[in-house]
Amino acid sequence: MWSVAIYYVVLLITVAVAIRRGGPLERWAAYTALIASVLTSAVTPFPTWTDIELNIFVIDVLVLLSFWFIAMKAHSFWPYWITGWQLIAIFGHIQKYMFSEILARPYSLLSVYISYPILLLIIYASGSSGRRNDVTA
Repeated sequence: MWSVAIYYVVLLITVAVAIRRGGPLERWAAYTALIASVLTSAVTPFPTWTDIELNIFVIDVLVLLSFWFIAMKAHSFWPYWITGWQLIAIFGHIQKYMFSEILARPYSLLSVYISYPILLLIIYASGSSGRRNDVTA
């Protein structure tokens, strides 16, 4: 339960930094992470991770599409990194579907902890957003 609380603290910090310091794409990425996290908690509050978590997989695919659209609009490299990390999460679901012998714990760890690099990159991009705008102005 502490891990969920810690995750939501990091998520809320990410959203706050994106709102305060980020540009439109950083805010879009932060809002995507926030909405996806709330939806995941709502539709699958206690996942078992013994089989593919289909609800989480669908949400993760929608997040991948959102990050991909951000990458298509951006002039920076950070959206490609978050899209790549999200793609790794998708591959984790696909592997669990293909190989049922994958244990629940590694599957859950990949699905949950892949979010941290994404959130940290959004924070970094939000902090860098002002400097990029100052340089081009």
